Amino acid sequence: MTPKLTLTIASAIGLLFSAAMFLAPEFVTKQQFPNAEGQGLEDLVTLRYAVASLIFALVAITFQLRSIEGRAFQKEVMLGYSIAFGVVCGTNILLQLSGAISALPPIIGTGIIAISSIITWHKLSETEEVEDLD
Repeated sequence: MTPKLTLTIASAIGLLFSAAMFLAPEFVTKQQFPNAEGQGLEDLVTLRYAVASLIFALVAITFQLRSIEGRAFQKEVMLGYSIAFGVVCGTNILLQLSGAISALPPIIGTGIIAISSIITWHKLSETEEVEDLD
């Protein structure tokens, strides 16, 4: 998988989550916190708007990073994405297992990004090793 494809996939997934949180914040909140009501529900819905804007910021940055040149820089970016989304995915898994929230869509989304990023990073690392041997 090329860095451009990986970052395009990450952008698309992020845009989907950002749009869902922005366009249907109460639905998303109810999916994760089915027992929320009253002021707590209102606060969580408001928080969804803030999270949607943060996700969109990451989408915009990710989309621009698709044009990066130079294997060393691409490798560092892919490693960063692997670590970042691996941590987010792991956190969502722990929250799901603890019963704190229902987090299957975020687990799937962040898992896809983490796995595709580590595969891309690994490919870039292998290519770099082959080039070093030549």
